[in-house]
Amino acid sequence: MQTPDSATAVTEFDSARDAYLESMARVPAEGFAYLKPGDDYSLGGLAVHVNFVLEHYTNVLAALLAGGFAECRPEDPAGLEERALARAREALQAEEVQTELARTRELHQGVAQMVDRLSADLTRSAPVWFPGATETYPTSVKDVLGWLTDHYLEHVPHIEALVADWRRGGSSDPVAVVTEFGEAFGRGDVDAVMALMTDDCVFEDTDPPPDGERHVGQVAVRAFWERFFGETESPRFDTEEIYGLGDHVVCRWRFSWGHPGSEGHVRGVDLFRVRDGKVAEKLSYVKG
Repeated sequence: MQTPDSATAVTEFDSARDAYLESMARVPAEGFAYLKPGDDYSLGGLAVHVNFVLEHYTNVLAALLAGGFAECRPEDPAGLEERALARAREALQAEEVQTELARTRELHQGVAQMVDRLSADLTRSAPVWFPGATETYPTSVKDVLGWLTDHYLEHVPHIEALVADWRRGGSSDPVAVVTEFGEAFGRGDVDAVMALMTDDCVFEDTDPPPDGERHVGQVAVRAFWERFFGETESPRFDTEEIYGLGDHVVCRWRFSWGHPGSEGHVRGVDLFRVRDGKVAEKLSYVKG
């Protein structure tokens, strides 16, 4: 029987699954075969990867239950990870991806049912030997559920970035990347904007003068965009000119806000640096 804490955790787990499945549902069927150079799994193979993680942590929960929260060493079936890694790189067809997503729903439900059985021990920790570890790691049911929830959510912007990369033909051309970034910015789509920025991204705002404010990392930059779009009335962004020089891109723009009769605007320039197909730096300057 669920406790209030376990019910909340499972609700968040379910919501994260739904967000992941919705992102996969928006992938064009012909895009599933795309494998970005250097990646470990194709766009469709990401579903295989997610299922492996779900199955692996199902085995962790089973070990906690079987051992009565004593020290334990969860084991996956022989070859599970190796098979998943190999299949995740394949150019899967849409039908194969749908089969994997159906499996996702089954595995997810299995985790939720196991959490329900263990709800009274939600925060009880056990010393767990994870593969390759040199010491045990204290692990609770709540920890596992949180890791799985976060894993779903981290792949939502990842999927969007891979789709954008596939649409560009796999190109990491800096001007193409910044153009895609500008289109997402013009829509006020914070998830798409952040999917096109590196984990260690840097954004320098134009305010306060004379130096502006520097925001570093995904969390800080996302917080700024969410606040900016949330507080700006009818924002509109138009690119006036864009050109590149190596991994740097210069973009002249006009930013407008408000409704006719009460609108305002500023014109300015952004200096971008692109790394591995994503924006690593965005330094903004305005006139006046």
